[in-house]
Amino acid sequence: MKSFRIPAFLQALLIIAAAYLVFKFGFPPLLSQTLMIQYMIITIIGVLLYFSFDDERWAEFQAPVLATLRNDNLSVVRWFFLIAVPLVVGYTVYGMVKPSNDAPVELRQVHPAPPASVKVFGKSFDLATLENPIREDILKTLASDKEAGWDKYQTAVSAGRDVYYQNCFYCHGDLLDGQGHYGSGFNPQPINFQDPTVIPQLQEAFLFWRITTGGPGLPKEGTPWNSAMPVWHEMLSEQDVWNVITFLFDYNGQVPRIWDPEISRVVTGMKDEVLAKRKEIKGKDLYKFRCEVCHGEQGAGDGVAAELMYPKPRDFTLALFKYKTSPGTLLPLDDDLFNTIKNGLTGTGMPGWASLMSDEQIRSLIPVIKGFDITAAWAPDDAEDESFDDDGHYIKTDFRQTAEVEPLGGQIPYSEESVAKGRDAFIKSCKECHGEAGRGNIVSGKKLEDDWGFRIWPRDLTKPWTWRATQSTESAEKERDATVKAIYTRLSIGIPGTPMPAHRAVEEGNKDPVSLEDRWHISNFVYSLRDTTVQPKDGAVVTGTKVSGGVPTSLDDERWNGADAVTLSLVPNIIKEERLFIPLNDAVTVRAIYNEKEIAFLLEVDDRTESRPGIEYFTDLQDENKEMHADAVAIQFPMEAAYMSVPMVEKPLYRHGDKRHHTTIWYWNAGSVEPKRDASAVLMEGVGPNKRPKLREADGTFSAAGEWKDGKWRVIMTRPRSGGAIWDIDFVEGQFMPISFANWDGSNGEVGSKHTLSTWYWLFLPPEFDYQRVYGLPAGIALLVFLAGLMLVRSQQKKVKG
Repeated sequence: MKSFRIPAFLQALLIIAAAYLVFKFGFPPLLSQTLMIQYMIITIIGVLLYFSFDDERWAEFQAPVLATLRNDNLSVVRWFFLIAVPLVVGYTVYGMVKPSNDAPVELRQVHPAPPASVKVFGKSFDLATLENPIREDILKTLASDKEAGWDKYQTAVSAGRDVYYQNCFYCHGDLLDGQGHYGSGFNPQPINFQDPTVIPQLQEAFLFWRITTGGPGLPKEGTPWNSAMPVWHEMLSEQDVWNVITFLFDYNGQVPRIWDPEISRVVTGMKDEVLAKRKEIKGKDLYKFRCEVCHGEQGAGDGVAAELMYPKPRDFTLALFKYKTSPGTLLPLDDDLFNTIKNGLTGTGMPGWASLMSDEQIRSLIPVIKGFDITAAWAPDDAEDESFDDDGHYIKTDFRQTAEVEPLGGQIPYSEESVAKGRDAFIKSCKECHGEAGRGNIVSGKKLEDDWGFRIWPRDLTKPWTWRATQSTESAEKERDATVKAIYTRLSIGIPGTPMPAHRAVEEGNKDPVSLEDRWHISNFVYSLRDTTVQPKDGAVVTGTKVSGGVPTSLDDERWNGADAVTLSLVPNIIKEERLFIPLNDAVTVRAIYNEKEIAFLLEVDDRTESRPGIEYFTDLQDENKEMHADAVAIQFPMEAAYMSVPMVEKPLYRHGDKRHHTTIWYWNAGSVEPKRDASAVLMEGVGPNKRPKLREADGTFSAAGEWKDGKWRVIMTRPRSGGAIWDIDFVEGQFMPISFANWDGSNGEVGSKHTLSTWYWLFLPPEFDYQRVYGLPAGIALLVFLAGLMLVRSQQKKVKG
């Protein structure tokens, strides 16, 4: 039997096709089209060199090609290639020359090579020989006194845990997975300490370098201009850093890379012993390990991480839970508690624990949570006094279980008519707290507090990405229906422990504050509010819109409605003292319009309060623990010589640039009522993250104006496109330019470095469409390839006839 053999030409085609698939789908992030073409050209050349190296192989390779060119019986095949090849070439050229506003690809080394040494804490450390001194001390003690060694280990881990949760978990998360409640606002995302392919591959000396020197300490290949990692040696002690490194490995059950095999064996043994104790951990032990740091030892919501969190971790002692599906004043279902633990609460420090806990483990926490209650809410009605301890905790395990669920009958389908009716009912019942536009701007004049005395603000209903336990995660076709039902449930039950009341009668026989029909209409209306806001998306680019005539100078100019809008995340400055941990504004919506000479930006920030010192109404709403300052916004650009986007990307540090890469900051301040100070617009120059920006005097090229209305600031900023002799950025069509934003919420005590900000995004001004280049060039090249093909066929057929 003759063995099967793939012909040489088909081998070449299969190799080229496989290479294309590998380059297209095997290299995340995906290769840019330019690199893709380069790699494919190199591959094709390599294949041709291989088959032409041997005369016999080359003859076999050419045979089907020559047959197609010369044999009249293959004329149909020949004409297919004569047409198909030029079309493919033309389409490839079209893909290269057509306008694109895809952002430049930023290649980044996640773990660049460390320097030989690092100078921090007033001394120099040799990273080649540096070891964790805390771990060395533990191992030394362990060798002579095992119990004392383990005590030292637990002390270091506990100290590192406290440092982590007071400084790091806002970005790296409660699960240490890089998904902290502010982490999504950064690009690149904070590192995932849970990844077994990352941290265990690194020495502790490497982590010491990365933590102490932060983003600015990275080499160029680590893109330091994007990293939000603080320079921690400025805020932590050396011992704090080593403790938190020890904690990271302990919490994740991992071992650092250690070159000494004997030390590595001992540390691995310690890890195995720790993991053995944690295997199938449940109940109180699980609570202590996973939950205590936020919710506190006695479940009072007073853990070491709680002070700088908004909203505060739940206090379990009063048996009040915000998100439940049980009617009225009934206690939540066990499933309500289970779902909150498993899925987490968006926009808070409460993560979804499904990745680290089994369903069985999560269920084991429910009796622990109920056991923290001191109001006897979870105890059976017939519980005897002996069943409670001196603090009022029920000490048995036969806790109450609620089974009744808020009914969802009478749902009214989503429609424009229902939304219109819902708006009327919303204004009648909900406007006092949520404002007419639903942005949470209180119009009643009342300060809102929860049952624990903490200041809280109504939900901004136009931002579904901030909704907790209400925005459904169902598939697209089911999402709206499931979310509307969740809104209805929240509206009917209220949010216990907060000023959000139940809108269905709590006690039987009483009249519903809002009728069943109106509750469904309101639910449909609240869902529709997301259409009044530009929703954020990944990979956002601020794309300008070109106009003839002057750029808009008025907020009411209709041309703003036709401009492309993009919503970008704002995160608090938790990077550098003086830091902000509890922001209220989390996004900015940006539009850009330009003409031949000028460019104008419209910034929109949802802000519940118009903050200008001395303004009467909002001063009354002001948190007495915070000083009011003026609201403000800013845009930051690199100076012209401080960045490049091709052939590689380089930018200044996004926090006011750096020594060699300065930035220009467009800043607008709302002013004050008392003392009287008008709104102002100034230019500043960023000269480094540790230096105050320089105010640029006597520059009349920048103008700005703003207005607050219905819980939203709208600010226009305008400037010439040419940077001029001062080397500010030139706003060039067809070029990607870095842009970032900042916002100061004055009623939240934000001033100076205490504010929200964004990392670098891209601004792109599309060039005028060149029809000749975009369509004419590909067509011309395709025609040339077609003519060349005809000439090749003619020459080959002459050879046969000759």
